[in-house]
Amino acid sequence: MQRGLRTSVAIICVSSLLGQFLCVPTTYAASEAKVIKDQADDLNKDITDKRSRVKEIQNLIGSYQDKIKSQENQQLSLSNQILLLDNRIKEKELRLDVAKRQIEILNLEIQALGSNITRQEERINLQKDMISDLVRRLRQADDVDTLQIFLSRPSLSAYFDRVEELKRLEGDLGQALERVKADKATLESDKQAREAKKTDLEQQKKDLKEEAARLDMERNSKISLLAETKDQQAEFNRMVDELRQQKETTADEIAQLETTLKDKLAAIDEALAKGETLLLWPVPVRKITTRFHDPTYPFINLFQHPGVDLRADVGTPIRAAAGGYVAWTKQGKMYGNYIMLIHPGNFATVYGHMTRFNCKPGTYVERGDIIGFTGGMPGMPGAGLSTGPHLHFEVRQDGIPVDPMGFLPEAIETDTIQGPGDQS
Repeated sequence: MQRGLRTSVAIICVSSLLGQFLCVPTTYAASEAKVIKDQADDLNKDITDKRSRVKEIQNLIGSYQDKIKSQENQQLSLSNQILLLDNRIKEKELRLDVAKRQIEILNLEIQALGSNITRQEERINLQKDMISDLVRRLRQADDVDTLQIFLSRPSLSAYFDRVEELKRLEGDLGQALERVKADKATLESDKQAREAKKTDLEQQKKDLKEEAARLDMERNSKISLLAETKDQQAEFNRMVDELRQQKETTADEIAQLETTLKDKLAAIDEALAKGETLLLWPVPVRKITTRFHDPTYPFINLFQHPGVDLRADVGTPIRAAAGGYVAWTKQGKMYGNYIMLIHPGNFATVYGHMTRFNCKPGTYVERGDIIGFTGGMPGMPGAGLSTGPHLHFEVRQDGIPVDPMGFLPEAIETDTIQGPGDQS
C-alpha cells in the first residue's frame, strides 16, 4: 500500500514535466512550420514546373514522330531522306532533354525526402530524450517523502483529484509513445521511398547516356549519307540501285561460289557443316548496338538491317567466325569495305565497314584468323553507310541473311552503358 502511494505521488510530482513533453511535438512543429512550408512549397513548385515542361516536350516528341511516319511514306529521294534524318535527330535531342529533366525532378524529390527524413529524425530524437528524462525523474521522485507530499495538498479531495489526473497522464504518455512509433514508421517509409528514387535516378542516368548514344548514331547517319552521296541526288540514286542489285545478286553469287568450292568446302570445318558447333565472335563483344532487323535502325527507310553491329574502336582486328574461303573483298555504298567468307553447310558470313583487308579473294582462312580491321567512322574511306565506329556482321544461309544470334555463343557485353561518341 505504502509502495503504491509513493509511486502515485511521485508521478504527480512530475506531471508538469509530462505535460510539457506532450506539448513538445506541437510546439516544435509550430516553430518549424513556416520554414518547413516554405521549403516544401519551393521544392514542389520546382517539381511541378519541371513536370509541366517534360509533358510539353513529350508532346513535341509526339509531333516529330508523326512527321517521321509521314516522311517515311514520301518518295524516296536524298532530300526526303535527309529531312527524315533531321526529324529523327530532333526527336532524339528532345528525348535527351526529357531524360535530363527527369533526372532533375528525381534529384528534387530526393532532396525533399531527405529534408523530411531529417526533420522526422530530429523530432523522434527529441521525443526519445524527453521520455528518457521523464523516466529518470519519475525514478528520482519515487524517493520523495510521501507524507510531505500528502500534507502539501490543500485538501484530501485535491489530493485524489491529482490521483485521477495521474490516470489521464498515464494515458497521454501511452499516446506519446504511440506517436513516436508512428513517426518511426513514417520515417522508415520515407527512407524506403528515397532509396527507390535513388534507384530510379541511376536508371535515368543510364537512359540519358543511351539517348545521347542514339543521338550520335542519328547524327553520324546523316554525315555518312552525305559523304557517300556527295549531297547529290544522282549519287543517291546510284546508291539505292546498288543496294537493290546487291540484294538480288548476292544469293546467286554465293550459290555459284559454293558449287565451285564444293569439294574444298566438304573437306574443312566438318563440325560446322553438321551444325555441331557455334560461330566465333569476330570481335570482342563490348556492345551489340544494332540487332537483326532492328526497328530503330536509322536507315530502315532504305533497307532492313541484315545483321548485328558490334561496337569496336577503329583498327580493331577482325577474326574469321569459322574456317572458309574468301569469296570477295569489295567496297560499296552500303557496307563500305567488306568481306564475305563462304563456309560449309551453305553458310556465309559478311564483315562490313572495314579500314583495310588482311586476306585475298580465293584464299582459305582458319577460324580465328585475322581477316581485316574495323572502321565505320562516318566520312572515313571505306566507312559506307555507318552510324559510328563498329563492325557490321552478317550470317547468310542459302544466300539469305538470318539472325546471327542463333549461331553465336551467348553474348556477355562488357560495355554495360552506352556513351556518346562510342557506338555503332
